[in-house]
Amino acid sequence: MTRALAFAVLLLACGGDEPAASPRCAECGMRTDVAPRWVAGLGEQRFDAPKCMFRFARRSGSALESAWVMDYYGGTRRDLAEVTFVRGSDIVSPMGDDLVPLLGPTQVERFIADHGGEPVAPDEVDAAVLEALQ
Repeated sequence: MTRALAFAVLLLACGGDEPAASPRCAECGMRTDVAPRWVAGLGEQRFDAPKCMFRFARRSGSALESAWVMDYYGGTRRDLAEVTFVRGSDIVSPMGDDLVPLLGPTQVERFIADHGGEPVAPDEVDAAVLEALQ
C-alpha cells in the first residue's frame, strides 16, 4: 500500500468530519476561545476582550444594553452595569493593554493595590480611553 493510499484510508477511518469553526471576535477576528476569562459580548456577539467590544460598539453605533463581560477574579459572566473596569494596570488581555472588569469597590481597591491602574465606569469608556489602550 502506498503512503498516499494509507493516508487516505486513515482519514476515512477517522470519520472525516470537519472540525467546528472556532468562535471569532466580531471586531478583530481573533479566536475568542483562547482566553475565556477575557471574553465579552453584545448579546450573542462575542469579542476576545472588553476593549474590542467597546471599539465595535463605538464604530457600529451598537447600544450597550445587552453587553456583558467576564469578571476578572470569578470568571463569571456579568452584565456591564455590574462591573467597574481598571485601566492602566500591569495585567494584559489577548489584545494587550485592556480594561479589567471587577466587581465592587473591594475588588477594585485590591486589584489596584496589586497591579496598579485606575478605575473607570463602563459609561466613562470613550474614544480617549480606548485610544490610550493602543
